[in-house]
Amino acid sequence: MSEHKYWVEVDLGAIRHNFRRLQERIHPTGILAVVKSEAYGHGLLPVARVAVEEGAWGLGVVTAQEGLKLRQAGLMKPIVVLGPVIETEMERALQADLSLPVHELGLARHLSARAAAMGKSARIHLKVDTGLSRLSVPAEQALEFARAVMAMPNLELEGVYSHLADAEGLDQSYTLRQYQSFQGCLAELAAQGFRPRVRHIAASAAGLLLEATRFDLVRAGITLYGLWPAEETRLLLLSGGQDLLHALNRQFSAGDEVREDFLRPALSFKTVAAQVKDVPQGASVGYGCTFRTQRPTRLAILPLGYAEGYDRSLSNCGEVLIRGQRARVVGRVCMNMTMVDVTDVPDAAPGDEVVLIGRQGQQRVSAEEVAGWSGTINYEVVTRIPTVVPRIYRDERPSA
Repeated sequence: MSEHKYWVEVDLGAIRHNFRRLQERIHPTGILAVVKSEAYGHGLLPVARVAVEEGAWGLGVVTAQEGLKLRQAGLMKPIVVLGPVIETEMERALQADLSLPVHELGLARHLSARAAAMGKSARIHLKVDTGLSRLSVPAEQALEFARAVMAMPNLELEGVYSHLADAEGLDQSYTLRQYQSFQGCLAELAAQGFRPRVRHIAASAAGLLLEATRFDLVRAGITLYGLWPAEETRLLLLSGGQDLLHALNRQFSAGDEVREDFLRPALSFKTVAAQVKDVPQGASVGYGCTFRTQRPTRLAILPLGYAEGYDRSLSNCGEVLIRGQRARVVGRVCMNMTMVDVTDVPDAAPGDEVVLIGRQGQQRVSAEEVAGWSGTINYEVVTRIPTVVPRIYRDERPSA
């Protein structure tokens, strides 16, 4: 029996494998390993250390606080904050030599003044909006903005970047327009002498699929963890520009082998059966009486619920693995408990390991499958597993 009631296992060897496959694909472009939000739920420091050991150009975080944690752990690669930085964070961010996004003049003025007062030079990345309509300056204003910002003292232009809105899918027309906008913006800046050390617009999907978008860096996020930005991304990469029907036929004949050969999911989410009990036909299970048994039923009671990251939307539709077999969630997922039907798993017993995401025997429940039941995406499934759930790491290094 496990020492934990619930836990996450992270295979750092899988993360190493994924990094190497990405590096092979995009070489010689550098990789900014995106470890924001606790490395998409996998653990900030362990994943960051692996990325640095494997040769990442730098690390991408969403807050200055995450960057400070990495510095305090002794990681000295460039750390790029990708989310907004407020004035009260600037001094500590500058002390830690974090690279900071600049998207409005007021922010640049505060940053310049704080850097000057500290006798430091602030490394900045200008954020250009090419069509996502998020934190950024419009592309058509980028040259004027760069002139104003770079006239301020103690600011060093390390990067210029943008973010793609729809690079995951089959229709790449919007991505092409964004790429052309970014390319035009960079040309305007270069003509006026603004030449950043790094230019970046591609995240995982574009980095895998669109060579022209790679520029100097690819921001590798979801693929670092062995998950695909979308199924369409996987199919496009699999097809290699060939007929997708042929690629699909190859996929079905090869089972899951095509997917796992390139990316390996690093995260498993597990718990144990706290109780196995028999209830009669016609018994109501869980809050709201949303499930009533149609036969004498055995239930396994799991000691976690939506507070521990097993979403309430999985009520009456999710499936878990126990003794290598699938068992369906019945009734509503509670705050701290979940019930599953193990009538067809006759040997199920208290203390049995239960897999919520991951493999057991020949069966696998993927983050994508859980996302489908929940009506969301794999990103959210893994990122929202709270930090109160213990993480257990193993690091079997893959062969070169």
